[in-house]
Amino acid sequence: MTTILPPFSPRHIPPLFIASAFTLGGLLPLWNPARAIREYGLPERVAESPTAHSPFAAYGSRTTIIGVVMWTLYFRREYRSLDTVMSLLLFAGGVDGYLCWKEGVPGRGLFRFLSSVVFGVWGLAGLTGGAE
Repeated sequence: MTTILPPFSPRHIPPLFIASAFTLGGLLPLWNPARAIREYGLPERVAESPTAHSPFAAYGSRTTIIGVVMWTLYFRREYRSLDTVMSLLLFAGGVDGYLCWKEGVPGRGLFRFLSSVVFGVWGLAGLTGGAE
């Protein structure tokens, strides 16, 4: 019997978590940019700035695209490619951490950076596919 769903393994949880968070979380700036900016961790002065809302919505749409790409790779059983996307989170987390630090929220920046290290190393190690 053929199914559209790949055989599930616990090692798929981290990339599916990120894929879901990116797909859904990236939509929030489209209808509530101030809340999305707060969730990202930036200070209230940025969240309340109407000038920041449109660029953050554009950022969110691209985040959703990455999430959809991750889900697509998962359903195609392209785990090595999915791990490649995961590994790129190291760069994204570095940027996130720097921006939060620069905007005066170093604790949030450290959290975002360390989280990206965990997921990025997961991808670099090829843990989603394991020993296919």
